[in-house]
Amino acid sequence: MEKHELVDKNGNRTGKILTHIEVRDFNNIPNGYYIAVVGVVIINEKDEILLQKRSRFKRANPSKWGICGGKVDLGETPLDAGVRETLEEIGTHLNKEELKFLSMNTNEKLHFTVYYIRKNVDINKCILQKEEVEEVQYFKIEELQDLDNEGMEWLENLKEIINNEKLDIRKEE
Repeated sequence: MEKHELVDKNGNRTGKILTHIEVRDFNNIPNGYYIAVVGVVIINEKDEILLQKRSRFKRANPSKWGICGGKVDLGETPLDAGVRETLEEIGTHLNKEELKFLSMNTNEKLHFTVYYIRKNVDINKCILQKEEVEEVQYFKIEELQDLDNEGMEWLENLKEIINNEKLDIRKEE
């Protein structure tokens, strides 16, 4: 059975371990503790963001668009979980050394760590985990606000990073 170690508001491990079933009920999460969740933003060479549409049968956020990700399993780092979840959900292997930190935040009982990677993923070659994902698609950044999505708290940080990358390229020219 899957288990998860709860973290504090800064994402530090606490030693408190719950089963996958227990973490489904937020009443089982004591105050000051959070479920560690990871997300991975994949950006192609056109600065488009790869999103997945969650299965309509999912308990949380059915049929909403979001990034690859999920809960961090016991013994995993958020980085390792991001690589695992991306492979499980869309069949794309990521090199964890290429993932870069994007953002960290908490809400209710969840602690989110989000990474990003520049990678051209051919969506026609993605192998979707049918229980989790219905489809994958690239979106322009300006299209993201209009989507029925599961949360994009990382979006402003991503816009800033992309703008800074463009400035750096202009400086090199």
